[in-house]
Amino acid sequence: MRETRQRDGGWSTQSQEIAGLREQLDLEHSKLLALQDIGAASGTILDGDELLSVIASRITRVMEADRTTIYLLDGEKTLVSRVAEGAERHEIRINVGEGLAGWCAQTGQVVNIDDVYRDARFDPAWDQKTGYRSRSMLCAPMRNRTGGRMGVVQCLNKRNGVFHVEDEAMLSALASQAAVAIENGKFFVQTVQKNMELLETKRELERKVAELDVLMEIASIAASAERLDDLLEGVLKRAVDAVGVEAGSILLSEGPDGDLRFRCAVGGAPEKVKGVRIPAGTGICGWVAQNGEPRFVNDVGRREGPSASASTPADLAGRHLADVADRVGYHPRSVLAVPLAWEDGVGALELLNKQKGTAPFSDDDVRFATLIASHISSAISIATARARRDKQERLSTIGQLLSGVIHDLKTPMAVIAGYTRELVDENDRAARETYADAIRRQVELINAMTRETIAFARGDRSVWVRKVYLKQFFEELRDQLVRELESKGITIELVLEDKGVARLDQHKIQRAVHNLARNAAEAIGPPHARKRGGTFRITVSRRSDRAVILSFEDDGPGIPEEIRHRLFESFTTHGKEGGTGLGLAIVQKVAEDHGGTMEVESVPGHTVFRMILPQKDTASSVDLEAQG
Repeated sequence: MRETRQRDGGWSTQSQEIAGLREQLDLEHSKLLALQDIGAASGTILDGDELLSVIASRITRVMEADRTTIYLLDGEKTLVSRVAEGAERHEIRINVGEGLAGWCAQTGQVVNIDDVYRDARFDPAWDQKTGYRSRSMLCAPMRNRTGGRMGVVQCLNKRNGVFHVEDEAMLSALASQAAVAIENGKFFVQTVQKNMELLETKRELERKVAELDVLMEIASIAASAERLDDLLEGVLKRAVDAVGVEAGSILLSEGPDGDLRFRCAVGGAPEKVKGVRIPAGTGICGWVAQNGEPRFVNDVGRREGPSASASTPADLAGRHLADVADRVGYHPRSVLAVPLAWEDGVGALELLNKQKGTAPFSDDDVRFATLIASHISSAISIATARARRDKQERLSTIGQLLSGVIHDLKTPMAVIAGYTRELVDENDRAARETYADAIRRQVELINAMTRETIAFARGDRSVWVRKVYLKQFFEELRDQLVRELESKGITIELVLEDKGVARLDQHKIQRAVHNLARNAAEAIGPPHARKRGGTFRITVSRRSDRAVILSFEDDGPGIPEEIRHRLFESFTTHGKEGGTGLGLAIVQKVAEDHGGTMEVESVPGHTVFRMILPQKDTASSVDLEAQG
């Protein structure tokens, strides 16, 4: 019996030892699981507070504590409780060095107190405030990867007794693991946030690039369009595509009342809406143009009250011009209108019906459309300014042309006056007919100048090229110049190296020759002012490429150096009383109208002007020599 009792007692002891070992194994296993849970949480939980809560709950279970508080440093001198287990949760803020947790953070040492009320460092204020009774406390510091202090893990009230040395080691290990998890969590969250910011930045950059492409295309259209309507239609098409709408239109103010007219339209019923007028201030576009503020309405059928004030999109819905929609047969669901404004007027860019499957109009659409509208306004301003400038330049050029015509009328009028005087005194019938024929030719020349001026005013700057017999043409021209030049003591010479046929505008060439002759006479000066007699020589020749060369030489003093570089510019004159400065400018214009060029050589005592006139399909001088 004694042996049986001893054996049974031994088995009982062994069972107790085994149970204790199993309990110890379970505890160690729970600690291992806690460490694993903390590591896993840092990689799967993105919310910082949730991560801290999971870490605190695992530490509480492993340490067999009543509750756990995790303090994190806020700056350098303050600890803030980020998570505290218990029925009531309060944010606890303590200075580093104050209380047991503050002392742990300051010194970096583990704090293990069996009875906190017997330790002078303990602050009972939170117990008094919350009604909780703190007994035992274990605090361990948390440090980051570089060893810098990060916070404190605090466990309260060991459930079975007090915290031991083994608990200190375990809490230190858990605090290190918690620090790594918190840092990893922060890094992960920051990485996710940065990636989200990068994605948003990428999307924003793509939007900006797309907007920039649109604006560059609009600028290109504005630069290349010759007419305002072409410009408006081109930029409107691009705006409709860029904003993603079904249709659009541009309305501009016209007339003294500022009524808006649909200047161009894309989509919907463009041909029907073009030209439709709406009174100033009426409709959504009228309000936008008048007030200079963009607006959008995503439901034009919505109305608020019988007299909408048009201060909000809802109010503007009541301003929709249903009669215009009925007239053109296109009924919009949504409208976005942004104002246009330039120096001479106002208008509106109207975009209708966001395409199906897309979101309704938004503030982003308003911003983009406003940006497009600003470029449209600038383009309109530039186009209208260019039109005004072209008109002014045209009027100015016509004025210069008229000045040139008046300038050139001197010669035919002088010839007509001279022949008229001789006609009165001449009794010989044949001579009278010769004088009358000369007068008719001068009148024909005056008529040609008049036709040229009218054609230029209409925008027709072409030359009237005809077949001209060089010998006959220049001999008649010489006879016209003889009277004018010989009266000034100047000899005229004609050298016809080519007597064939050329294709040219004889009236313009005649006008150029008269200008060159008059210019030579003014340069040579009156007889009493010269040291020798003056000569003006005309030479007609032809180059190997069949171009006709007209050379005009004089033995005047030469061209002054200070005006040589701008000799063919309008209103360039030197020392000529009453000179207009148009003669040589007209000569160069005549050469350019024939596709030719002017050359000039000048030294004291000798000046040569050469007019080179290219020829097409002109018979050679050899073939037509006999005709001369």
